[in-house]
Amino acid sequence: MTSDLSGIVESSFPTGALVPKAETGVLNFLQKYPDYDGRDVTIAIFDSGVDPRATGLETLCDGKTLKVIERFDCSGCGDVDMSKKLTPDEKATFKGLSGRTLKLSPELVALNTDKDGAVRVGLKSFNDLVPPKVRDNIVAQAKLKSWDKPHKTATANASRKIVEFESQNPGEASKLPWDKKIVKENLDFELEMLNSYEKVYNDIKTSFDCVLFPTDNGWLTIIDTTEQGDLENALRIGEYSKTHETKNVDDFLSVSVNVHDDGNVLEVVGMCSPHGTHVASIASGNHSSRDIDGVAPNAKIVSLTIGDGRLGSMETGTALIRGIMKVMDLCREGRRIDVINMSYGEHSNWSNSGRIGELMNEVVNKYGVVWIASAGNHGPALSTVGTPPDISQPSLIGVGAYVSPQMMEAEYAMREKLPGNVYTWTSRDPCIDGGQGVTVCAPGGAITSVPQFTMSKSQLMNGTSMAAPHVAGAVALLISGLKQQNIAYSPYSIKRAISVTATKLGYVDPYAQGHGLLNVEKAFEHLVEHRQSKDNMLRFSVRVGANHEKGIHLREGVQRKFVDYNVNIEPVFFNDKEADPKDKFNFNVRLSLVPSQSWVQCGSFLDLSYGVRSIVVRIDPTSLQPGVHSAVVKAYDTDCVQKGPLFEIPVTVVQPHVLENVQSTPVFEPTTQRADKSVEFQPNTIQRDFILVPNKATWAVLRLRLTDPNRGNDIGKFFLHTNQLLPHQSCRKLETMKIIGVNSEFESTATFHVKANKILELCIAKYWSNHGQSHLKYSLEFRGVAAQNPNAYVMHAGRGIHPLEIGALVAEELQPLLQLKNAAVVLKPSEAKISPLSATRDVIPDGRQIYQNMLVYNLNVAKAAEVALYAPLFNDLLYESEFESQMWMLFDVNKSLVATGDAHSHNFYTKLEKGEYTVRLQVRHEKREMLEKIAEANLIAAYKLPNMLSLDFYDSYNQCIVSGRKFTTAKVRETNKMLYIAPIAQDRITKANLPAQCAWLSGNLVFPKDEAARRIAIHPFTYFLNPTEKKVASNGASNGGSSNNASPAAAAAVNANGAKPKTQATCQGATNTANSAGGDGATLQNEVLANGGGVAPSSPQKGKTSADDYAESLRDFQCSHIAKCELEKAEKIYNDVVAAHPKHLPAHLQFIQNIESTELKTQLPLAFVAAHQKKSSEGDDGSVDNNQKQRSALEHIVKLADIVVKETDADALLSYYGIKNDTRPDAIKIKTNMDKQKNNLIEALSKKGIAVAKLCVLDDSVKDHLAELNDIYTEIIKFVDATDSKAIQFAMWHAYAHNHYGRMYKYVSKMIEDKRTRDHFEELAAINSALGYEHTKAVIDRMTVTAFPNSFRLF
Repeated sequence: MTSDLSGIVESSFPTGALVPKAETGVLNFLQKYPDYDGRDVTIAIFDSGVDPRATGLETLCDGKTLKVIERFDCSGCGDVDMSKKLTPDEKATFKGLSGRTLKLSPELVALNTDKDGAVRVGLKSFNDLVPPKVRDNIVAQAKLKSWDKPHKTATANASRKIVEFESQNPGEASKLPWDKKIVKENLDFELEMLNSYEKVYNDIKTSFDCVLFPTDNGWLTIIDTTEQGDLENALRIGEYSKTHETKNVDDFLSVSVNVHDDGNVLEVVGMCSPHGTHVASIASGNHSSRDIDGVAPNAKIVSLTIGDGRLGSMETGTALIRGIMKVMDLCREGRRIDVINMSYGEHSNWSNSGRIGELMNEVVNKYGVVWIASAGNHGPALSTVGTPPDISQPSLIGVGAYVSPQMMEAEYAMREKLPGNVYTWTSRDPCIDGGQGVTVCAPGGAITSVPQFTMSKSQLMNGTSMAAPHVAGAVALLISGLKQQNIAYSPYSIKRAISVTATKLGYVDPYAQGHGLLNVEKAFEHLVEHRQSKDNMLRFSVRVGANHEKGIHLREGVQRKFVDYNVNIEPVFFNDKEADPKDKFNFNVRLSLVPSQSWVQCGSFLDLSYGVRSIVVRIDPTSLQPGVHSAVVKAYDTDCVQKGPLFEIPVTVVQPHVLENVQSTPVFEPTTQRADKSVEFQPNTIQRDFILVPNKATWAVLRLRLTDPNRGNDIGKFFLHTNQLLPHQSCRKLETMKIIGVNSEFESTATFHVKANKILELCIAKYWSNHGQSHLKYSLEFRGVAAQNPNAYVMHAGRGIHPLEIGALVAEELQPLLQLKNAAVVLKPSEAKISPLSATRDVIPDGRQIYQNMLVYNLNVAKAAEVALYAPLFNDLLYESEFESQMWMLFDVNKSLVATGDAHSHNFYTKLEKGEYTVRLQVRHEKREMLEKIAEANLIAAYKLPNMLSLDFYDSYNQCIVSGRKFTTAKVRETNKMLYIAPIAQDRITKANLPAQCAWLSGNLVFPKDEAARRIAIHPFTYFLNPTEKKVASNGASNGGSSNNASPAAAAAVNANGAKPKTQATCQGATNTANSAGGDGATLQNEVLANGGGVAPSSPQKGKTSADDYAESLRDFQCSHIAKCELEKAEKIYNDVVAAHPKHLPAHLQFIQNIESTELKTQLPLAFVAAHQKKSSEGDDGSVDNNQKQRSALEHIVKLADIVVKETDADALLSYYGIKNDTRPDAIKIKTNMDKQKNNLIEALSKKGIAVAKLCVLDDSVKDHLAELNDIYTEIIKFVDATDSKAIQFAMWHAYAHNHYGRMYKYVSKMIEDKRTRDHFEELAAINSALGYEHTKAVIDRMTVTAFPNSFRLF
């Protein structure tokens, strides 16, 4: 039975409002001109990347022609170094950079047109080619598919083994015999291993081998997604420009590729967010239903990714410049870009200069591209327009965001429609320099297509990011019509047309809408009507004052007198340098200048030829009431006034409220006509108050309450935005933005930081979607307490006591707190190299080569810490910077990328483990001489202190000197209060474990006792440390190497031992710093056994002659070279030493070290076994000879180690270490000598045990020698734990002999903590394979490939 719901349920969905077009006349325009649908127009999308597979972005309206015709990642995030060429062997196999063996199928071999059959190889981490959420989905799906089931089974089995063991061996584990104990440890460690992999699984990054070779159809890329080297079944993909292929790496991620520099660079194009696809769909989506089409469904798309996945999705200077160059190149190739949409941007500190803005202007003024930019989502306060469109010239079209009643219904499911308006958060004019950033407004929301990796067909997004592509699509319609009618146009005529014809919305905030709501129909009519206008190919440069500002902006204090401004006006032809001189000579226009307000005055007429004319504009604000006032001087052509103004001079004046009574707490209340002193708010009502912040004020408290009766708990949703503009700083430097719920029951408060004597904009708006009328009563109270003396917030330890003169706005409780939270280390470049970048990718037409200065810094992290890196010369700049880029990448000692930063990186901390790091900073510019000037630029490493340092305050200078009575709290009244801070004591500095070469500490200083104020009235404080004292070395002991009484000759031996060895010492080579209490093992252990005994004498020898001293020094020097020389020479030195000093045991250990380094390859157990099995399977004479040579070396090691073991009295050592307190006067020296003997013994036992185990492997007799290995193991653990650095190598072999893979995992993990090497990771993989855990082995293989790249990552 069915119900008749007709008349109850609405059966027609308002689909037309999902991608709104009616509001701006797009639908009417397309009905009138169906062929002007964007055909023959190309829109470049500067964004996060466009998905060519997304619904509506596959084809043009004919269903055949490709829509996304080019796709580039300009950021460099997808770049792969393919400079290495290899020639496959006769089996078509070769080694990839991952270490895997890769195999080409016969088909792929046949496709390769390289004359030598060579291929290019590279390695690419795919971690940053997708947004973090998508990456999480990829990992989660892979985990579900190939990890969870085998891992849960393995974990359960491991747990079961432990239970079985415990049932068979009841009692406490600590009381088990040693052989049972290691069995239990093995089982526990196996379970620990499985649990540890479960925890890190989500953080594992995937890197794929990339193979590239030429074919008849361009370059072919193969990405080994199999991770097995099976290239036949790997992902193969051609260049996008030739094949337009986009292929899936997995169920989520699809990529395309481009190739640069003759194959040296492969560019893998992903997407760092869904944003770009959504934007492109609004501008040009082509669907089966016209309702959900984009604005210009037949326009083509060029995707230019400027968001860098290494930085989340933030744009970089490199990406922007490369995108601009690509537009220039396409235009010059005849593949014209007509429109650019850029729904990206930041806030600049100034806009009248900047490298990126200059090139943006060049794209518009020389190449004729119409550039559309989102104004930003940072309103509702004024002067919040972003960059772009706020650049040095008003050449771009800035767009604000509008929401219509139909959008409210279809997109936001609002219960009732409200009148159309701008969104509360859309950014507002004027620009900081007075220019107009918002040209028009347009619908700022849509539900449309997003990339396939979202697993969603469409998505709601809103913002000026969505309004800009609406205008970009509309401009594409205009250009499409103009092209088909053969009407010449320029970016200037387009911008004038949409400005003049926009629908001014009288009830909407004028600072948010620009000239009004876009009207496409009228704009097209205007362009057609004035097609012959002499100024269509002309712009008018308007520059105000010496700083070349784009408008007039008065916002400094109370305006009490008129101000005259010199305004330079200059006509400039499109592509001025190539314009016909006759056109310039013949140009003349007679202008009528019309100010819109009486308080703006200028001359009425201006005769303008092709040159600069200067006029004076007088601003007389003396009669203006407190608030913001805007005006504009419009310039009309007297021959064609109806065309509208040719240019405008925008004027904004802010006249602030001044709080007169400063004796009591200053409070501002708005002027209102209502008896309850409330202000009426409708949805999207905006109340702006401008107040001159009183002197000494540091914070303000806003109190709000609804006065509407019977509202109960009904909440009003208000958007609070406060802002103070500071010189040469962006609008975000001193602002508060928050949404506050307000009702009539309780008073709501908001406390925020303010700066004295600067105008504060207090902007309160009822949120656009918050229904109903509200009456809001509010007041703003100013309070303040701060230091008044100069440089109060910078303290130099070297200057001693630091004074603070504290003053308050009114009587205020003072309870100061100074906490230092960060330590700064200044890094100087170890290398600065200027070189030209790509000759194809980084050249601005014509032939303007871009260079890079690659600055390299070394960072040593002594213990794990959170560190932020930034280059102070560039850090706070992006669009306004003179240079194109400032990207840095941080690499660990294995060249694995750890972190990436660019502009504003000082607030982003990265957890770094102990170790050595390399930072590479790239700065780009087309002028080498500019790069030379920054060759010594510093980099700052800011460490978070694990424990904050708090400094004490004193109200007496003398008490501060003697660390006497501390200051806690007091009330500050009319007179200032003096406080003093003493320098931090050296013992506190030492205990704080500051990083080496720390230059300063930074933190925050707060004064007020008020809790709310303490959270926001914060003063950044810097404490400069005294310069680090350089420790003067004594007797060559600068590295802690030799004892204080070492002779000069012994010191020479130390230095000799400190020289770089022929081959790197391994963990098994014990006569090094790690195995010696005093530094250099050979030197310091020599005097231990000089008497020939295994036990040290009760006290060291006395009364040595100079001859004895010389003999010992010579012996030590000879010993130090045994490990370094070639084997034959080393053996001769060894024999000489032993002959002269038969009881000198370190000589045997040094010779063992030489044998290991020359005759034996250092290998962990499973790697050694695998290598032996491989050689055995080959069975040739060479492998037999090698085995025999290896066996001989191992037997020699056993003999040498036995000498040391035999000559050392282990029982005497154990007896000594059993002494609880040694009261002998020379106990310290005795202990040093005994420690050296112990180290020698452990080293000898370890070397012997490893050699015995390797011999067992060669003989396949491991099980037959378990007793011998156990004896060695038990001897070692009498002195040290198995995880000790001196014993861990043998412990690994002992665990292998017993098939204790859990213990092996534990030992390798410990080695990795000390030093990460590829050998360690490969041993871990082999351990898991031996246990039958192929799923964990695959994960470790993946970790290994990513953790050990062959080279630094490309920028």
